Amino acid sequence: MKIFVLASILGALSLTVVAQTSNNETVTIKASKSAQAQQPRGMAPDEFGRFTGSYSLSNGSSLALFSRGLKKYAALHGEAWHEIVATSSNSFVAVDKQLQMTIQRHENGEVTGELLIAASPDQVAAGKPMVRLALH
Repeated sequence: MKIFVLASILGALSLTVVAQTSNNETVTIKASKSAQAQQPRGMAPDEFGRFTGSYSLSNGSSLALFSRGLKKYAALHGEAWHEIVATSSNSFVAVDKQLQMTIQRHENGEVTGELLIAASPDQVAAGKPMVRLALH
């Protein structure tokens, strides 16, 4: 009987260790993927040319993408320019980490996507670190 109780306790303890180990591995994997997603990638000027122009946003404002020399920029209507770098074939992030965007150009000419904007300190305090807008 003592052996049965001892075996039960040891079994329960080993399950706890397995559960803790799998949680730590998951966190490591997620961190690895998000770090990888933000790595800049090279984008030729003609490739970026497909994205230059003005985009309407879901809040009624607009976003412009343009280049000056070899640098690429994004600007919200009437606001400062943000230098951007490509993170994939259709995603960009501002060097100052204030903007992040994904733009899909569809075969029928329609453009969709999303823009993430760093929130104000008040919004961050309210638990909203980014403002998400859709591109139309």
